[in-house]
Amino acid sequence: MKPFATSFASFPARAAVGLAGIVLAASLLTACAGLTQGGGGHDPEVYPNLDLRMGTPEDNGQADLLYELLVGEIAGHMGELQVSLDHYLRAAKRSDDPGVAERATRIALFSGDREKALPAAQRWVALDGDSLEARQVLAAMLVNDDQPDAAVPHLERVLERMEAVEGDGLGLLVNILSRAQHGAAAVKAMEQVAAKRPDDASVQLALGSLALQQDQPHAAVAATERALRIDPDLREASVLRARAIQRTGDREASLQAMEDLVERYPDDLDLRVNYGRLLLQEERFADARTQFEAVVAERGDDADMLYTLGLINIEMEQYSEAERYLEQLLKIGQRAGEARYYLGRIAELTGDAQRAVDFYEEVDRGEYRQESMIRAARLRGEMGQVNEAREALTRLRETSDNPRLQVETYLSEAQLLRETRDYRAGMELLDKALESHPDHLELLYARALMAERLDRIDQLEEDLNRILEQDPDNPAALNALGYTLADRTDRFEEAYDYISRAYEQRPDDAAIIDSMGWVLYRLGRLDEAESHLRRAYGKMEDGEIASNLAQVLWERGEREEALDILEAALERDPDHERLLRLKERLNP
Repeated sequence: MKPFATSFASFPARAAVGLAGIVLAASLLTACAGLTQGGGGHDPEVYPNLDLRMGTPEDNGQADLLYELLVGEIAGHMGELQVSLDHYLRAAKRSDDPGVAERATRIALFSGDREKALPAAQRWVALDGDSLEARQVLAAMLVNDDQPDAAVPHLERVLERMEAVEGDGLGLLVNILSRAQHGAAAVKAMEQVAAKRPDDASVQLALGSLALQQDQPHAAVAATERALRIDPDLREASVLRARAIQRTGDREASLQAMEDLVERYPDDLDLRVNYGRLLLQEERFADARTQFEAVVAERGDDADMLYTLGLINIEMEQYSEAERYLEQLLKIGQRAGEARYYLGRIAELTGDAQRAVDFYEEVDRGEYRQESMIRAARLRGEMGQVNEAREALTRLRETSDNPRLQVETYLSEAQLLRETRDYRAGMELLDKALESHPDHLELLYARALMAERLDRIDQLEEDLNRILEQDPDNPAALNALGYTLADRTDRFEEAYDYISRAYEQRPDDAAIIDSMGWVLYRLGRLDEAESHLRRAYGKMEDGEIASNLAQVLWERGEREEALDILEAALERDPDHERLLRLKERLNP
């Protein structure tokens, strides 16, 4: 079924009128070719609800029809769709030309007036019963109007015609009904079509496919099982049944069904692919890998399978195997950008930063290019090539008109400057970023953290409060503001309120638990403080959490444990400023 027009001018106007001169007259005559006074073409037995009757005795014949068509066309071109529709509907009553009814139908659909579209489509079919398109449109409307019984005769005519011409019409029927807004009615209509072909497995398979598309998996299972009773070797029905079972929520039964199929048809690689995908959805990576490896053994240049195996092995931390598959992709010259990106990720994960940079910088197009450039710049920064990293990020930012990417490059560059403790340069950068992207939450948050490093608590408060003005329950802003007030001021009660609001939202977040422990310590509630800080440290052995826990333990007289925690944290992060300050204070 062809799509409906997207503008009035683009409507097919086979029988419509033009707007001027001879063209107008000729078009109108064409449109009126079937005009009768008696209302021919309407079969009241077939279309009992049809409300479009032909003209009455007082009609003025062709002149009235010409008037309706002319006004309808002009109104349409002026954007007055409802006026156009009303006139075209009256014209459709008067004319036996199916083109007029077709145009009335299309205008009604285009204007969203489905109530008027239905009788117009019925008129269209009444005048041109051989039109497949008219019957498709009418069937779809009847289904959407929850009239599946009325739609069935038209679906059957479409099916018969398509089978006579092309040998198969089930695909078209499924296509029509799968787009119906009333899914239950669509399935019910197809069930009636299928019921008249009790020995046809393919129609049951089509019904199963439709039911699954209309989110009725139980109906799909039933249909595929009927298909298999008719034709036990119908492989598509077996596969669809397994998928439908999965949609019912019975995943184990679905997997068992697919496993049985693979055992029954071990040479069917498509079955293995489907089974492997189901296994992936269940996160059974090793089992999925076995299926995909069997496929690659037969189809060594299957890029999708090689790529999937690469990712599965990364997930399983089998990096050598992952590299083997990704490098195979490079050899066959397919999905090269994705392969280089993931080879870069593997190099990063295995600690080979330069190799990672090399792979990232070879990604010259595709969806991973920008992320690859950002990662390469960040790694260059970590390797001490700060200027090169900043230049790369600046180039990427200045050559992109994507606001999201521009923000990402600012954030990456700011993080780089923060890690190298060039806080003033970071502040200048974020000031510039916020001039281009004012009130951007992530940039405000990044500047607040940078301001804290420069002891500009007033700037930190201003930025975090700007975030909270836009997003009052933002847990990151609440936590950062509360923690800073607890750590850097004596506004402990105010800090406690902010942190409590963050804690209510994320009671298992190690950073927020740490903040709660720290503000409780500052409020003198040492038992509660120690409890929270131990819990936070158990979740994440972060340097800041370690320093806070060590401080509290020291205050409580548990000095040996405090020093042990401090030393262990410094072994992991020997340059951590807060840990170094605490060590100097506790054990000078």
